[in-house]
Amino acid sequence: MDRRRFLKWSGFISVSVASPVLLTACGGDHDDDDSDTGTGDNGGNPPVTTPTGTGFSLGVASGDPKPDSIILWTRLDGGAGSTLSARVQVATDAEFKALVVDTEVNALPQWDYTIRHKVTGLAPDTNYYYRFLTGTATSTAGRTWTAPAAGADVASLKFAFITCQDWNANHWGAFDALVNAEDPDIKFIVHVGDYIYERASATRQVAVEDVHPPLVDKLAGGTKVGDDVYATTIDDYRALYKTYRSDPRLQALHARFPFIAIWDDHEFSDDCWGDDSTYNDAGDTSTGVAQPSRRRGANQAWYEYMLADVTFDDSMTGDQYLDIQIYRSFSFGKLATLVMTDERLYRADHLISESLTGGSEIGSRYLVPRPLLQAVETQKLAGGGVNASVSILGDVQRQWWKDQMSAANGKTTWKLWGNEVSLMRMQVDLVAALQLGPQLAAGVVTAVPTLAPVQTQLAAAIAGDLTSFGKKYLLAKAQGTTLAIAAGDLVLTQALITPLAGNVAAAGVADSLVTTLNTGYASFFQYFATYLFDCDQWDGYDAERKDLMAYLKTNGIQNVVALTGDLHAIFAGQVMDDYDAATPTPVMVDLMTPSVSSTSLLGFYIGALKAADHAFDALAGLVVSDVTNYVGDVLSTTVKNSGSWIKYADTDAQGYAVVTMTPASLTCDIKKVNKLLSDGATAPAGTNVVAQVVTATVTAGTPDVSVSVR
Repeated sequence: MDRRRFLKWSGFISVSVASPVLLTACGGDHDDDDSDTGTGDNGGNPPVTTPTGTGFSLGVASGDPKPDSIILWTRLDGGAGSTLSARVQVATDAEFKALVVDTEVNALPQWDYTIRHKVTGLAPDTNYYYRFLTGTATSTAGRTWTAPAAGADVASLKFAFITCQDWNANHWGAFDALVNAEDPDIKFIVHVGDYIYERASATRQVAVEDVHPPLVDKLAGGTKVGDDVYATTIDDYRALYKTYRSDPRLQALHARFPFIAIWDDHEFSDDCWGDDSTYNDAGDTSTGVAQPSRRRGANQAWYEYMLADVTFDDSMTGDQYLDIQIYRSFSFGKLATLVMTDERLYRADHLISESLTGGSEIGSRYLVPRPLLQAVETQKLAGGGVNASVSILGDVQRQWWKDQMSAANGKTTWKLWGNEVSLMRMQVDLVAALQLGPQLAAGVVTAVPTLAPVQTQLAAAIAGDLTSFGKKYLLAKAQGTTLAIAAGDLVLTQALITPLAGNVAAAGVADSLVTTLNTGYASFFQYFATYLFDCDQWDGYDAERKDLMAYLKTNGIQNVVALTGDLHAIFAGQVMDDYDAATPTPVMVDLMTPSVSSTSLLGFYIGALKAADHAFDALAGLVVSDVTNYVGDVLSTTVKNSGSWIKYADTDAQGYAVVTMTPASLTCDIKKVNKLLSDGATAPAGTNVVAQVVTATVTAGTPDVSVSVR
C-alpha cells in the first residue's frame, strides 16, 4: 500500500521523524527548517501555506507511548469551514531550546479541526516537551514520555489508571490530585473507558460541583428519553468531548501525562453491544436498537478527541460501523506488557435479552438468576466452543488476546489487561441472605392448618424442599418448559408427614401440600437461585471467561492482572478458572478502580430503590442498613460475600488508582476521594482530595492479592 493511500485510509494523522541532531529554536519562531518531515494533508503532499487558527482553547495532549513514538494532539480554534495550519514543536527541554521536531501541520474541518500528529524516531524511556503554534498564539506546553525499549531491564514503573468521569456527577478533584499532589514518577495514565457520558439531564439528580453546569443545551441534535437527552449525531458527541476538555483540570492532566485509552459503553450508549443501544427515541428498552450511523459518529468523535495510535476508515458508508480497531498492546521493557481490549464493538447481545424480561433490565442485565443464565448459555453453545453469540471480545480479538499473552510469557514479568468490565463473579444467594426459606415455609404451613401441631418441625423441612425444587423450577423455566411439583419432590416433607396419621391421613396431607405449593407459592420460586448482580460484565459471558482462564492456566501464563473500571466501586480479588467448580482455582487478579466522579454502585442501587417507592423493600436489606431512609452501606458486604475470591469491596467510592510495578511485586494504591458536600459546592482540592487509600499488593508468581487500608 503506498503512502498516499495509507494516510487517507488512516484518517488524518500527520507524521514526522524526530531529528537525531538537536535543532535550535528561537522562542515562538515559526520559520521552516530542513527537519520538516511532516505531511500537510491526508494525501501525503508537502506542507502548504494555509490560514492560521486563533488559539488552542482545549489544551494539548499526548498518547500511546511506545519506545520510539508518541501521538500528539490539539484542536485549533477559529475554523470556519476551511483548512487551518499550525506548527508542532518537540524538544528535550522544557524551554524548547533543543528541538527535535519543528514542522507544519494542518487542521481540517472534516476532523473538527483536531490535530493528531505522530512523532517517530524518538529515544526510549525519555521525557519530551511539546507545543503548538498558530498565528500569534502558542499553546500550553505539554510533557510526554516514551516507553522503555523492548528487552530493557526496568527496575520500577509507576502509572495511574482511571475510569468513568461523568461531567454530570460529583467532582473532578482526582485530576487535581494526580497533577499536583502525586509522585512525579508517574509516567502515564491508563483510561479504561467512559471518558464521556452520552446522556445529560436538565435537572441534577446528584450533587455536582459548581463549575459543571448541565449539558443538555450542548446536544443540539440530541434525542429525548424521559428526563434525559442523549447524543445522537457526530456533532453531539463532538460537543461532549469539547465540553469535557474545557475543564482546566482535565487539560492539565493531559498536558502532564500521556494517555493510553480504550472506550467502554458511554462513549456510544449505555450497556451497548456493537451498534445496538439499550434504548431508542421512544425510550423503548424491550430489545436492542441497531443504530449504525449513531455508532459511526461516536467512533469518529472518539478517534478525533482521544489519544490513540489507531486508524479510522473514513471511506465507509451506509450501515457499516466497523470503521476502527482500538484494541492494541504496549510493552515496557522486560517488566510489563499491557493489553487493551475493546469489550463493546464486537460483543454479543446480553444472553438474556430484554425482550424476554418484558423490557426490563432487571432479569436481563442486572439481578439475573444464575441457573437461568446458564441454561440460555448452554443452548447457545450447542454448536460447541465459544462463539460470537456468547462473546464479549469476538473471535478475532479473542485469538489476538491469547496471542499477546503467549508472546509476553517469558519476555515480560507482568501481563496487564486494560479491561472495561469486572472479571470477578459477583452474586448473592437470596435464600441465604434474606433467610427466605423459613419465611416461605412458615407461609406454606399456615396455609395447611391441619399441620399446626408440628409447624416448626415441618417449616424447616419445607424450606429445604423449596430450596431444592426452586432450582429445578428455574432450569425448567429457562428451557421453556413447565415443571409441576410432585410428591416425590418433597422427600423431607414426606418423611415427616407419614408419621402424622393421627392428625390427618398422610396421603391427604401430602396432596394438600402439593396443591398449595403448585398454586400459591410458585411466585416465590424466583428467589431460590443464586443471583448475578451484573450480567453486562463478564459474569454474563461466563463461557468466554472460562475459555480465557483455561488458556492462561494450560499455558502456564502467570502474573496477569486486570486493570478494571466501569462498576463505580473498589474491588480487588481473584479470577477463577471456573466459579462453579467444587474447588475453583485462581488464575489471575482483578483490580478495580472506582469512578472518577460517576455515581457509586451503592448510589445506583439506592436510586433504584427510591424510584421504586418501597416496592423492593423486601430486598433493600441487601443494600442499606436503614430501609426506611435508604442509608447505610450493606451492599459492600453483600457483594463481598459472593465468594472467597473477593478480597476487598467498597461499593460507595469515587477516586483513582496508582500502580507501582517491580519484577517482584505489583502494588496498587486505590485513592478514595472525599465526597462533594452539596450540589453546586466547590470540589475538594489539594491535600483535601483523598480520604482513604486502599493498597492491593500482588506478589509475582502468585495469583492472589492482599489488601490493607489507611
